[in-house]
Amino acid sequence: MRNSILKNQSEQGSITVIALMILVVLTLLGITISRTSTIDVRIAGNEIPFKQNFYVAEGGIHREAAEVGRGNYPVMNIINDVAPPPLATEAGQTSGEDLPGDETDHIHRVAGIPYDFDLNYLGFFLPPQGYSVVHFSRYDYNVEDVETTGGGVKITSRYFKIGPKAE
Repeated sequence: MRNSILKNQSEQGSITVIALMILVVLTLLGITISRTSTIDVRIAGNEIPFKQNFYVAEGGIHREAAEVGRGNYPVMNIINDVAPPPLATEAGQTSGEDLPGDETDHIHRVAGIPYDFDLNYLGFFLPPQGYSVVHFSRYDYNVEDVETTGGGVKITSRYFKIGPKAE
């Protein structure tokens, strides 16, 4: 019976060593990919609140521009050679009136999240091409520091509105 198992002298176990090396390389590759994907998931998780705050701030910019367009922030003195008057902040309008918005607390919100802002009148300028310079002026406004509370996202934007010629 001992003679029935013959060993080939050329086989020295090299295939076992090669298979073991391949398994080690694949294991290290798997660990590396697993760590990388874990870090990517954490990064994505951290980006979600930032993006939400950015969209709230951007919505706030557009809302204040719409309020300017509706005439909800009246400019009392449009010819001001010194500093342009601030029109409104999150605390209220400079004219003493409450902010347009929710009737109960007058806090401006986007998707239920409050935001802070400063609105300044920058002055009047020549209207864009296509409007009569004799009859129309461009009134520029700056919405600054639109910031979601606790979000750390700030956006500044400049808007203009076309209206009757300033006298």
